[in-house]
Amino acid sequence: MILGILDKDRQADQYQMDLLRAATSIPGRAMYMPVVWSNKHLAVCWAPDKVATLDEYPQPFLSCDNTVVVMSQGKIHNIEELKGHLGSGCRFRTGCSGEALAHLYEKSPDHFLDRVNGKFAFALWDEKNEKLVLGRDHFGVEPLFYFRDEKRLIFSSSLRAILATGLVDKQLNHEAVLQYLLYCYNPGAETLLKNIHSLPPGHILSANGSTVSIRRYWQLSFAEDREKTVDQHCDEIVDRIQQAIRIRLEPGRPPGIFLSGGTDSSTIASLSSKLYGGVIPSFSFRCEGRSYDESVYARFMADKLGTRHTEIPYDPERLSLISGAVEGMDEPFCDQGIEIGTYLLGQAARGVVSYVFSGEGGDELFGGHPVYVADKFASAVDWVPGGILKLLARKFARIPDSDQKKNLQVKIKRFSYSLAFPPELLSHRWRIYYTPQELQALCSGNFLESCDLNKIFDVIQGINSEADGKDQLSRSLHSDFHTLVGFYLRRLGLLRSLSVESRLPLLDYRLVEYAATIPSRLKIRGLSDTKFIYKRALERVLPKEILYDRPKLGHSIPMKNWMRTDGKTRTWIEEVLREESPEVNGFFRADFIERMLGEHQSRSQNHSHRLWALLVLKLWLKSLAA
Repeated sequence: MILGILDKDRQADQYQMDLLRAATSIPGRAMYMPVVWSNKHLAVCWAPDKVATLDEYPQPFLSCDNTVVVMSQGKIHNIEELKGHLGSGCRFRTGCSGEALAHLYEKSPDHFLDRVNGKFAFALWDEKNEKLVLGRDHFGVEPLFYFRDEKRLIFSSSLRAILATGLVDKQLNHEAVLQYLLYCYNPGAETLLKNIHSLPPGHILSANGSTVSIRRYWQLSFAEDREKTVDQHCDEIVDRIQQAIRIRLEPGRPPGIFLSGGTDSSTIASLSSKLYGGVIPSFSFRCEGRSYDESVYARFMADKLGTRHTEIPYDPERLSLISGAVEGMDEPFCDQGIEIGTYLLGQAARGVVSYVFSGEGGDELFGGHPVYVADKFASAVDWVPGGILKLLARKFARIPDSDQKKNLQVKIKRFSYSLAFPPELLSHRWRIYYTPQELQALCSGNFLESCDLNKIFDVIQGINSEADGKDQLSRSLHSDFHTLVGFYLRRLGLLRSLSVESRLPLLDYRLVEYAATIPSRLKIRGLSDTKFIYKRALERVLPKEILYDRPKLGHSIPMKNWMRTDGKTRTWIEEVLREESPEVNGFFRADFIERMLGEHQSRSQNHSHRLWALLVLKLWLKSLAA
């Protein structure tokens, strides 16, 4: 973890005790002894947690003439390549990520991240120009937050560490809370706490005196390459995935694999096993319900590859783990209990491996989400007058819910509900859980005083407006890479509290850049043949049972059923939601929550996303107050 304070009016060494106290007070983080470096106006603390790899040491890294100082978190995967770029005249003393950043900055301050491949958050001090530079990797695998007032800039890879300094007030940002309720995570740069911001992925913040500026150093483009043949694309896809895995492997240290049995995790498992050349541990969880459980496919792949497989049972009893997991969340997020599944996998991997590979990113790379198909169907009904669509939505809303995950009635209900949202939201219109009117019914008047419900979709629409793709799928993929990928990464962030490092080959920025150039017609063929070019490429890697003979389930658990049929789970959730607590302080209307509980229990509606999101929010707020 990195934590620092830049104060133009005060000697920085006066902050050393604040930083040390904050760095050692974060709950659920196993850390070694923190180190503080300071000069006249800047103090930075590096608190290595037990997931820190050897190439993160020693810190801070100081250049030979002490004019560049770097503290970093994460790992740069292509240091050997960067050494070649820097030339023989550049001598590496340690080979750590911080040293690579320092040398690159000395060579080209304005473009020093152009060739860096990895996951990182860093603070760099330029003594000659008295400038602080903060940076974050292309997709935001490593978090980086900051607070700024007229005198100070406080920054950290942990939002909770900023609060622990005691220098920032805990004030809830109601607008950001609404974003969380809409999507089950907050996609914007404004966090749920006022005046604390998240540095966007692929951006750099520079502070020089009283001047602070933020600029983008990397932009993903979806300009299509129509010259390559299908076979050429297939060769390139497999080659780039192999390259991404190769630079993330470490000799003598096998990776663990989070193996769901889906296309993405199976691809990573298959290629990793070949490239590593030894037995690799794999991990999956198992839950009840044919339309939810993927463990049979995970076992099939584990047997085929000869991995040392561990299968963890996931039943309703495990849901209570969320109370501890929220302590590892900088901001609340929820994924219908999959965050607990990730937590279970991390617990199983801890002590077995020090790092794990996971398959996040494949659906956004190659068009695998069912919502992209929904986009196509929505285009076919855009000509229907809005009044008729609203009438149909009201009729379809009366269809009772099903215990199945994705049967026809579930899809019809969700599709008709989502048509009410603006098409400009692209794929996000299918992932919204409240209309503005429903938010008004849920939230109290006091809570909404500082909110403008007419601008509730501005955050996503602003992101979507930057897309350069010429078709709907490309624009949706752009949107998801700038939002949804970050949501998945927050799940994996829980692993850090368990001293397990996650590495994500499919989020290698060079692979992503290439995939973005593949024409949309090769990603989804026709109306519903998703991941077409990806699956074609992987025919040489995966068996047809994984590629073509299984339905796409998506990692999921029967949360909605557990809320109805498991008495202990139902009672616990109702108690948490009904409990009056000072942290929530009358934000939500009890009658609307009771209505959702009743409708869910009667199966007239599926409110499991909403109810779980409210529960996680309450637990997160309580953890902040502790």
